[in-house]
Amino acid sequence: MPIGIKTPMINTLNESQLHKTLKTFYLTQNTEALAEQQIGKYIVDIYTKEGGVIEIQTASLSHLKSKIQYFIEHKKNITVVYPLVRQKYIETYSVNKELKSRRKSPSKKSIYSIFRELTSLTDFLENEYFYLHIVEVAITEERICTVSPVQSANKRRRFYKNWLKTGKRLEEIGKTTILHSKKDYLSLLPQNLSNEFTLKEVYNSFISENIKIKEQELRLMLWVYTHAGFISEAGKKSRSKIYKI
Repeated sequence: MPIGIKTPMINTLNESQLHKTLKTFYLTQNTEALAEQQIGKYIVDIYTKEGGVIEIQTASLSHLKSKIQYFIEHKKNITVVYPLVRQKYIETYSVNKELKSRRKSPSKKSIYSIFRELTSLTDFLENEYFYLHIVEVAITEERICTVSPVQSANKRRRFYKNWLKTGKRLEEIGKTTILHSKKDYLSLLPQNLSNEFTLKEVYNSFISENIKIKEQELRLMLWVYTHAGFISEAGKKSRSKIYKI
């Protein structure tokens, strides 16, 4: 059953500056695209002139699972844009909103940090209608001091702190990695890797190519690839699983 386009909707009340800036950037890259359109039962960030959907997701990708499923079922291309923070700066403001400090965060991510987000989307990764854009960015995270220690807005703090996050703003857009096919995903593996390998062997291959990856990131990567059907388990070598492309 075809899905219709309804009157443009305003859905920007809780939109972060990072989300808004990336949406504007993608609008400029897509001639005649429309922002904030209701397509079927969902409001989408961008609706392209070709009839595709673009969603900017600065939070967990799992939140988009039902929306992705909906547009795939209706045979509409859906592109999910996910900003990967390669560099973060932290600005702290006083209660009176005066800048107290600005510093560079030691936290950095790589393309291999994305696999934790993909654990809920393995059914879609090779679907012809699904595209994933990983956009490397530098951002500034804004914080405001509080009079007393408080819980975070998402209720995830084990210990209360004297500040709250108030926003994120985009400082720089870097490389974009587009993932759509099995070939795209497998290209993230080391080039010198054989068709059969263990976790230790693929980890050593990354090291030999001077690619930094954490062991937990690699475990998640292999889990995602297995569940997406990109690789399969092919027995064991001693106590280690053997994976096959």
